[in-house]
Amino acid sequence: MFGLTKKQFLKRSSKCLDEIGKQALLMRVLVEDEINGTIDKKEAYNKIKHILKEVERIFFDYEDLNSPPECVSLHLKILNCLIILQDAVAANYDYINVPSEEKAVTANEKLEKSKVFLERFRSEFRPLTLELDNYLKK
Repeated sequence: MFGLTKKQFLKRSSKCLDEIGKQALLMRVLVEDEINGTIDKKEAYNKIKHILKEVERIFFDYEDLNSPPECVSLHLKILNCLIILQDAVAANYDYINVPSEEKAVTANEKLEKSKVFLERFRSEFRPLTLELDNYLKK
């Protein structure tokens, strides 16, 4: 398969970051609802399953892109950012699926782990968007 031109790759990367950002926002709202207790377990489960499927779809679509040589670093950084978001989603999924008997301590640890991954994602995501903007301006 032929590789993408730099412009095509950057446009697809921009679209990917937009999609990632939307899922991260949904994830953040879900975590806040769980912390505040304003969401029931079934609704949280449905939301996390949807987010998980979308993040996986985005990851596999983006992973398959054949980046031009000058954009390999950007490609890997975006994939890494997606992996961090997947870790946050997986930790939250584990939180939701903790049996009721274990809910107190174990669940709080899993929810905190999800929050940590989200913060890590946020710290990685912001510079990526700036880097992509710089590429697009050239």
